[in-house]
Amino acid sequence: MYRSLIIPVYVPSFLMSACQGGLLMILPLYAMDLGQSEAMAASVLAARGLGNMLADLPAGAATARWGDRLVMQGGIAIMVAATLIAGLFEHPGLLMLCATGIGFAMATWLLARLALVGDLVASRFRGQALSTMAGLQRVGHFIGPALVGLSIESLGYGKTFLVLASALSLTLVFVNLSQRKQQTIATDTSQPPARDQEALQTRQAGLAEAKLSYPTLALRHRRIWLTAGQVVMLLTLLRSARTLLIPIWGVHLGLGAGEIGLVLSLAAGADMLMFPVAGIVMDRFGRRWSATACLLLLSVGLVLVPLADSTFLLALTAIVAGVGNGLGSGINMTLGTDFAPEQDRGRFLGIWRLIGDSGSLAGPTAIGFLATAWGLKSAMLLVAACGPWAVTLLWLTVPETLQKSTQPTM
Repeated sequence: MYRSLIIPVYVPSFLMSACQGGLLMILPLYAMDLGQSEAMAASVLAARGLGNMLADLPAGAATARWGDRLVMQGGIAIMVAATLIAGLFEHPGLLMLCATGIGFAMATWLLARLALVGDLVASRFRGQALSTMAGLQRVGHFIGPALVGLSIESLGYGKTFLVLASALSLTLVFVNLSQRKQQTIATDTSQPPARDQEALQTRQAGLAEAKLSYPTLALRHRRIWLTAGQVVMLLTLLRSARTLLIPIWGVHLGLGAGEIGLVLSLAAGADMLMFPVAGIVMDRFGRRWSATACLLLLSVGLVLVPLADSTFLLALTAIVAGVGNGLGSGINMTLGTDFAPEQDRGRFLGIWRLIGDSGSLAGPTAIGFLATAWGLKSAMLLVAACGPWAVTLLWLTVPETLQKSTQPTM
């Protein structure tokens, strides 16, 4: 299972994640370096969340129409362009537009990649496959912030954006390589591999059903959106709050970009160590247990952030939140692919990601508003309350999607 996913999924995922981890750190710090307030730095990440939402439905439709790999390539190309523009022009308004473009590109990439894994991996292996992919994402987030922090201190913000754009271009090479390999296999045999042929037949059947409008599809699965969708949205909100608040609190404490990058890398390291545990929990005990641990520890981490008055305490707090985030490795993707109908997976996942990504817009937006009205500490505490509420919804309204099998899992 893992070998077949190395080139098309795992290597590009690692590279994209390292760049994404660096971008999520550099965007708010760069906004503040340009003289913007904490609320405006939050708005930059909110713009990234808006880009996520703008991409979800078009990316789902494009995936169903043109296939996973072509949409993945388009997402990477957009991200390279947005990153280059951010590095070449020093303007807060243009930075907001670039953040929107980066969010659009990342959502496009993630949805197409998720649909590809849904086609290639059976349900009983999906938790482990997706948690491995999420774990590689966390390895990238472990490396990215530290390298970006060092790059900012030695090269400055503009050149660091250019370095990130170069690394993103390398990801495109691997996606193209996997596509050429698949085309070679198809040329050398009279028929495509059975797994690819089955995925193609499934997608073709989905195109026939895809004549239903998005509103009709949304209405058909409305209970899922109102229950599991709300939980995923709140989880994304907490994750985006963590991504924003730790760097901002580091600036509040007077830390430099290198120190903030080190704190984020330590948190990502703790996050990274949890992804095998997340896969085991999801596939043996159920998806809800993994989500519960993730939600509660993220909330605890956010509550502790305003109590940190030194680099050590901020790092410790970030590690607590990182452990929580790691215990939810792949939970959004796993639940989405569990609930998605095989005949219309791409468009279903588009709506699923739209709901989830609304949290990446709502989180920074709410923090900016609350920080302006009542202060940054109050904003953290109010956002942290979303965790217990999401856990309550999860256990009262969301069914367990794990399909247990008597067959061996590996």
